[in-house]
Amino acid sequence: MTLVNELGSVEAFVKALFPSVVTVKQTVPLQPVAGTFVIRFQNGSTESETAHHFRNSRDYQLVYFGTSAADVLAKMDAVSSALYQTLLIPISGSLRYIRVDQFSMSAPFKTDNDVHAIIGVLSTEVRQARTQQVYDKIAQVYTRYITIP
Repeated sequence: MTLVNELGSVEAFVKALFPSVVTVKQTVPLQPVAGTFVIRFQNGSTESETAHHFRNSRDYQLVYFGTSAADVLAKMDAVSSALYQTLLIPISGSLRYIRVDQFSMSAPFKTDNDVHAIIGVLSTEVRQARTQQVYDKIAQVYTRYITIP
């Protein structure tokens, strides 16, 4: 799993909820228009849990630009509900999932170009197996039985 793939998976989750919105990854437009979701990687950390796997904890910022404060609140509340209903985001091109840890959102605000916006922060976890050394298999095993009188 790569960070770019996980970012795309979060985008696909949002796109599935709202097929008509425009999504942008990582870069906030200078002149945002209503009906735009921006999905950005905010920060992350990696922690070793066992000798066989480690955990990637990542935060994503979801910014929605809408027509009114009610519009942005409704969209972000729908995202929150969907996240907590499933608690999992499918990873694109994999059978694995991103686990939803927490979702929080800010109060709506108005941008310089009179578009309303709201910011949500999605905290996630992905556990990843370490690459293990591969050993040659045993070619043949011989057994011998000894009977003891």
